Amino acid sequence: MNPRRISRAGFTLIELLAVIAILGLLMTLAMPLVSRAKASANLRACQSNLHQIAGSLTLWCEDRNKGNWPKESGIKFLLVLWRDSEIGKKDVEVFRCPGTDDVTNTADDKTPGSGFKDWENLDKTCISYAGRDTKNFPINKGKLSDEPIGSDDNDGRANHPHVTNVVYADAHIGTVDVKDYKNDLPENAEFVTVGPESPDPDLKKLLND
Repeated sequence: MNPRRISRAGFTLIELLAVIAILGLLMTLAMPLVSRAKASANLRACQSNLHQIAGSLTLWCEDRNKGNWPKESGIKFLLVLWRDSEIGKKDVEVFRCPGTDDVTNTADDKTPGSGFKDWENLDKTCISYAGRDTKNFPINKGKLSDEPIGSDDNDGRANHPHVTNVVYADAHIGTVDVKDYKNDLPENAEFVTVGPESPDPDLKKLLND
């Protein structure tokens, strides 16, 4: 009788370790791709937020303010939309950039938008965007495509790695890249500052408080 070959079932320990090592290597290689994809999605979602805010401000101007832009500066310039119920509770997350850990509520009140209730002492950490400095930079209504009205605030951290979203009064979106100002910023800076000290002429016209 010819001896029969007996099939071996399962994996040896060495084979199992090899499979685990290969899976670990593949995960390590995939992580940067996943991270970049998430950052790209956050950037696009943020641009959508700013576009919606600009569109709502345009409607607010036409319907509530005789065609004039808000006289308030900084975050109040944007939050007149919440104050006057142009943007309600169900849409209040439009003021939060998905690339940040910001929240629109407060520690004591979990209601969306509760961080905006005290109009005279607004909690700027409840919004991820900077608004127009109307006091120092009145809006030229004759050339709205050149008039920035909002952007990522980059307040203490970058909303997005290296890139800052900006929205203009005609609702189009632009971007400011940190590499364009590498000679004007500290070494290894991750974002361009917003406000009067900004090296960018458009971001200089905005305030994040």
